Amino acid sequence: MSRPLTGSVGRYRSIAVCGGIAAVAYIVVLVWSMSHISYDIWGAMVIGPVLVLVSIPILERAGRADPGRRTTRLLFCAFFAKMIGTLLRYAVTFEVYGGRADAGGYHGSGSRLAAAFWDGNWDRVVHDEVPELIGTEFVRLTTGLMYIVTGPTKLGGFLLYGWLGFWGVFLFYRAFRIAVPGGDHWRYGLLVFFLPSLLYWPSSIGKESWMLFTLGIVAYGASLVLTYRPHGYLVLVVGLAGTAAVRPHISLFAFGALFLALVLRRRSWRDSRLGLLGRIIGLAAMIGIGAVVVTTAASFFNVGDVTELSGDSVDTVLDRTTDQSSTGGSEFESTRLTSPAEYPSALVSVLFRPFPWEAGNAQALAASAEGFVLLLVSIGSWRRIVRVPRAVVQIPYVAFAVSYTLMFVFAFSAVNNFGILSRQRTQVLPLFLVVLAIP
Repeated sequence: MSRPLTGSVGRYRSIAVCGGIAAVAYIVVLVWSMSHISYDIWGAMVIGPVLVLVSIPILERAGRADPGRRTTRLLFCAFFAKMIGTLLRYAVTFEVYGGRADAGGYHGSGSRLAAAFWDGNWDRVVHDEVPELIGTEFVRLTTGLMYIVTGPTKLGGFLLYGWLGFWGVFLFYRAFRIAVPGGDHWRYGLLVFFLPSLLYWPSSIGKESWMLFTLGIVAYGASLVLTYRPHGYLVLVVGLAGTAAVRPHISLFAFGALFLALVLRRRSWRDSRLGLLGRIIGLAAMIGIGAVVVTTAASFFNVGDVTELSGDSVDTVLDRTTDQSSTGGSEFESTRLTSPAEYPSALVSVLFRPFPWEAGNAQALAASAEGFVLLLVSIGSWRRIVRVPRAVVQIPYVAFAVSYTLMFVFAFSAVNNFGILSRQRTQVLPLFLVVLAIP
């Protein structure tokens, strides 16, 4: 009887000794780095462990529902895979491309804002760096607020934004588990956590990480709303405000998709905890949220008054998108949607291209490999895909995911640059993958 106990004590003692040695070695390396390496790098050696320590209890708690601990292992593997993807994104950005990326500009603005805060010149510098609190300027402000706490550190900034991107994916996963209880959660988790583009692109200082994080909040809020949990509206407002601060048109897609899902929901208002009153309050909340989202999107695209929104104004925005994406050396002939019959080709272009024979550099080749594999997985999931029409009616969250995907494809079929498309579609992949994991 004593041998197993003695063995356990010895094993824990060995783990403690190894952990102590590793901690001492880490401190020695950190102290050396503080004297020999820029804070751009060694600052991350402080931020990284803090992010890990904050994340461990959350991931542990999220995995407790699975008695076999399989979910816990999945979440921890996904977290560390995301951190590796973040380090790779940093290396490519600053070692391969020499910092010639949006992340370098955001880092510079964030550094100036943080310095101005501590120097007492915040108001003057904010006026220069953040003339309008939307889009690029919002990301500059967010980076500055982070650097006020951490200090300006490039690698540390990447870790912070990559960390936000991970929690966005985590919230997509939680939303799927809540709203699609009969779905293949393991399959969805493997796809959404380990898809290379979701590990790589939303892992730098910039819009992609922020958008994935806030879209995850939107999806989580939608899952709560669609399963009659009133606090979901508050979560939804937070998420839509976050997406609207950077890309209001994405907020518009998400709101429109949720509205359609609510319309198609077959369950009675009696299933709501608040009954008919809850249904009325929810409808009022959706009308209020919709008014703000539409107004913000119209202002962002310089449409003017909301009443001026029309087919012509949409065409103007899409034309502008096509023109702006026709530079950079990765252009292709896009299949902009003009009729429902063109949806299949647009869907393939937005979700799966470039194809391997269209790749012109290493990054495009990696994107083409992922797109080709995802296309094969989609073809192999044909039994699930043919059930989508029924699932749209029976499972409101599937209706939300499908509606959002179709709206995204309509808008981004106007993009004719593979580089831009590879980054932008990280905003739709977590919801498209729902189709590949339905019951």
